[in-house]
Amino acid sequence: MGPRSRGAAAVAMMLVAVACGRRLPPGWAYVTRVTPTSATVVWTGVTEALECRGPDGRRLQLSSTAGRRGIRIAAVAGLLPASTYVCRIDAGARPLRVRFTTAPTESAAFTFAAVGDTGDGSAAAASLARRILAGRPAFLVHLGDIGYPGGTAPQYAAEFFRPYRRLLRRVPLMPTPGNHDLRPRSVYRDLFSPAADGENSAGPHYSFDWGAAHLISVSSPEFARDAAPGAEWLGTNLAAAARPWRIVFLHEPPYSAGTKFTVAGLRGVLEPILERGRTDVVLTGHVHNYERSVPACAYAADARTLHVISGGGGANLDPAARQANFARVISATHYVRVRVAADHLDIRAVDVSGHVLDHARRERTGDVACVSSGWPPARDR
Repeated sequence: MGPRSRGAAAVAMMLVAVACGRRLPPGWAYVTRVTPTSATVVWTGVTEALECRGPDGRRLQLSSTAGRRGIRIAAVAGLLPASTYVCRIDAGARPLRVRFTTAPTESAAFTFAAVGDTGDGSAAAASLARRILAGRPAFLVHLGDIGYPGGTAPQYAAEFFRPYRRLLRRVPLMPTPGNHDLRPRSVYRDLFSPAADGENSAGPHYSFDWGAAHLISVSSPEFARDAAPGAEWLGTNLAAAARPWRIVFLHEPPYSAGTKFTVAGLRGVLEPILERGRTDVVLTGHVHNYERSVPACAYAADARTLHVISGGGGANLDPAARQANFARVISATHYVRVRVAADHLDIRAVDVSGHVLDHARRERTGDVACVSSGWPPARDR
């Protein structure tokens, strides 16, 4: 057997092992579920404990619980708001270190990044990861399709944990699953379940507050029918949101200027909930470009819901289709940077060189025109 054959056999064995529920490769780590006073650290490997140190120099010795496929999960509590902590995971000669800053108070302004469809391991995707890190976001929202084509362990290793390694060691991750992440062999559910752990029983949805924003992650397939339990959960969650801004993120877009197929029934089920819940911004991926709609009010006259698609995370780009209800459509590798303050949102699409492709600002007060008709027909698959 030659080197190429041995390599192919090794990959095949790893695929079989993952399919059978065996351990994930060691050395992966990320931080999620960050609040003003707590965070969750997730890693792969045999080490069961970690040590964290905060701004006061005090050491926190923490144990972890075991997740599926050998992941370790540690809840870090008793932290200070808007404070930076460094955690060390003793992994032998090369310990893992992750750094994160806890959420600020409600009035504090902050910036976060959003990107989707990164999972092809391209040079452009790696360059974009470095660009995102250079922007120093408070956290990263990943809009799905982290690993192509099927979300397997080897694909996540090559297409996400390798190019995003430095970013994940410094920036908390808030993911939502894409259609490729939900394939039968995907390890997404086991690997990223801590992001939504304990949130609800209606599906893999979760929400969190950060500064003046309430953010909600929902899984697109859960909104393919009216009876989906996620529909009731989302409506209740939006109604209870106390922060000035409501931001919902998922993978597949209810509205798009392009021609890509989405989950059947998604628009008819999800969009009325979003508009009636006074959602300010909907962030999605799936379409491999950048799109920004005009504010939508097709289901609620007082809604002003802005749809932003950021699916240009490094995968092959989709063409830019012009449509009257979309103010900007750009076929380019990019991410979205969102600045949140109590009185305004600042949204920018940024390419790999740092050039701003598009800029939109939403004020908390003031009348904003909306569009109730003329949206492209849904393309259900």
